[in-house]
Amino acid sequence: MFSAAVLVSASIFLAGCKQEPVLPEAEASGKSPSANQAGAVCWLEVKGKQIVNASTQRPLILRTMNLGAWLVQEGYLLNPQGCSGCPSTQWQMKRQYRNQGKTEAEIEAFYQSWRDNFITKADIDYIASLGFNSVRLPMHYELFLTASQRAVRNSVAYAANDTDRGNKHDAYKQSLQNWYNSNQLFNGGDLEGFKIIDRLLSWCNANNLYVILDLHAAPGGQGSDGNISDMFYANNLWQFPVFQNVTNRLWERISTRYKAEPRIAFYDLINEPNNVTGGGPAIHSLMQRLITTLRNNGDNHMLMIEGNGWGNNYDYLEPYTLSPNWGLIYNAHRYWINPSDDYVRDGNPNQINRLINLTEFRDRHNVPVWVGETGENTNDWLRQNITKLNQNGIGWAHWTYKRYDVYENSALMRIGGNYPTDGAAVMSTVLNQIKFQNCIKNNNTIAAVTSTLPSPGSTICK
Repeated sequence: MFSAAVLVSASIFLAGCKQEPVLPEAEASGKSPSANQAGAVCWLEVKGKQIVNASTQRPLILRTMNLGAWLVQEGYLLNPQGCSGCPSTQWQMKRQYRNQGKTEAEIEAFYQSWRDNFITKADIDYIASLGFNSVRLPMHYELFLTASQRAVRNSVAYAANDTDRGNKHDAYKQSLQNWYNSNQLFNGGDLEGFKIIDRLLSWCNANNLYVILDLHAAPGGQGSDGNISDMFYANNLWQFPVFQNVTNRLWERISTRYKAEPRIAFYDLINEPNNVTGGGPAIHSLMQRLITTLRNNGDNHMLMIEGNGWGNNYDYLEPYTLSPNWGLIYNAHRYWINPSDDYVRDGNPNQINRLINLTEFRDRHNVPVWVGETGENTNDWLRQNITKLNQNGIGWAHWTYKRYDVYENSALMRIGGNYPTDGAAVMSTVLNQIKFQNCIKNNNTIAAVTSTLPSPGSTICK
């Protein structure tokens, strides 16, 4: 039997995307479901080195747009020119507003408006019109907390000094443990994170697009790079069991709500682990736990594995080390690689961001590979990169759709006007400028990234 939440989610389908329950024997067998078992003409699965439509068995290359900065503000996306004392994380951005006299309620209202306006159906319609067949949603775990739970986390950001912040962070960790123990985490469809996913699914269904759920800001922080994870202290995900427990519980709740949703292509379990305490074995332990939880929950979605080194190194994470290991996809993030270096093997065959290592890893382990992020470079670099990936049958996700700048940049859309880092005085201007109709198209970048895309909607569910 499906829960009520799953049935509600499963009703959000594109016309012609028929859904039937996953058969119990598929859940118990430990094997990937057949097309009949999956019961959806849109369902995707792994077949050897390819991602295929489960009904037709035709390969599908996921050409994707990242929706960066929507749910996780990364500092460099907010002010690429930089400034003295610029916030580099979202919590530091909140602290700046608080120090400039804004109340917590006003700051929360600002972020609600940011989420309501940064990506709308108009943005998804436009992405689809360019020929992309999917979007990747970088998520912040805090959006699956209740407002009162999020306020406890915010208290860490608003601490008076470093000592106070440490004490409040300890109190927050204890609160998380108490909520976990008493089953008070991630319950109910009215949480902001679930509402955003539901809304995005509706927009993508209308446009024949898949959605990839990416846990971008994981509980505790998945490395030393605070910019991507909005963490308070480095590597707490790996150092404190409570954060791993919370991560596991979050994916369990997401799975329970969406395991019957064929418009979700796969789950990207943890974005860009980096400089991880304990290295590959520590990542392996949590990845194995998440895989076990999701498969025991009867969830047959494909699962993206990301390794150390910002999602590029798979020491101790090869497919044969994980069980069950069906339905796995391996990731690379490709930034600023000298084009000629793509044909020079990295000495570590498990370091796979160079093209030759990426394709050889795929062939050696008979698994699909996918480039979850690439971009942030010149248009010439973007063109040659996409050409290489297309020629090798590797899907990719451009980073990113929108970002601030005064000049054309590597995003598709440029946000003009005041930067968020300009402070509390310009908050209303910022909220107006992020709207689709007020953004500026980076036409040269758009041409470089989209010139080889198929006709809109031509590769989905056919």
